[in-house]
Amino acid sequence: MGPGGAASESMSSAMPAAKRTAKPARRTGDAVVRLLLVSCAAFVLVTTALMLFFVGNAGLKGIRSVGLTSLLTGTLWKPEADTFGGLPLIFGTFVSAAGAVVIGAAPAVLAAVWATELAPKPARPLYRRTMEVAAAVPSVVYGWLALVYLIPQMEKLAHALRGDAATGGEGLATAAVLLGVMIAPTVLLLSLDALARVPVALRDASAALGASPWQTAMRVVVPHGGRGIVVAVFFGFARAAGETMAVQMVIGGARKLPESAFSPTTTISTQIVMDMQNARPGTPASNVLFAMSLVLLVVAVAVVLGTRWLSRGTRTS
Repeated sequence: MGPGGAASESMSSAMPAAKRTAKPARRTGDAVVRLLLVSCAAFVLVTTALMLFFVGNAGLKGIRSVGLTSLLTGTLWKPEADTFGGLPLIFGTFVSAAGAVVIGAAPAVLAAVWATELAPKPARPLYRRTMEVAAAVPSVVYGWLALVYLIPQMEKLAHALRGDAATGGEGLATAAVLLGVMIAPTVLLLSLDALARVPVALRDASAALGASPWQTAMRVVVPHGGRGIVVAVFFGFARAAGETMAVQMVIGGARKLPESAFSPTTTISTQIVMDMQNARPGTPASNVLFAMSLVLLVVAVAVVLGTRWLSRGTRTS
């Protein structure tokens, strides 16, 4: 055998050895990455389960100490007198969130229709980027702007509508307007994604039948993306119901049912922030705050289940 044959034989014998040494190293690396991923997944799962357990455990203690009926229907919230009627908190939370959906979500959906179907194509990316920036603005910034600029205008509106000099600018109406402005970018972005998934063939078919762009948008695109739009509105409602700092700055903080839309009141999240510093852990006052947190958690779970059901319907349709 010549020198060339010997060299090729030595190279061929060295290559399997190199492969044998590379395989254990690759397997070790894969095992480390797999262990890291499993650990991260377990960490998120365990922390979420612990959060649910502690909130549920303390919340149920609060419900047992006060009574579910009294907690949900009582009209007097006075922790210093061990009186916990949560109806003003629940009413303020749901009414302000519902008002935000009417004020902010409905225009956001229509704006998404315009941006997707009718806006000039060069303007569409810029419009979306602007809304992404608006959605990322911290809530305390919205609250501060509302405190400085919105409340005086709402006070003037209240005086014009009611003619009552004692009426101020803080209250449900101001909170609903603020929350509407805050959730509008989020609802708009989710609606844009829902409308973007509508097949182009449907638009072309509608145009071929002689429909105008507006008719195509409202009669074809919106109905086909309707489930995704409803999901966007659900998420907007959930964010409005859970908002804390911004609402606390404009709603007035009165622990009672409002006399009108321009009367101060409170919400679950804002009242928790106001009372938590005086509620020592393990006391009935602390457990009742956890019970009200449990109410918000139930609302969040209902929103998630509703959106999952709608999303499943969207995939199967």
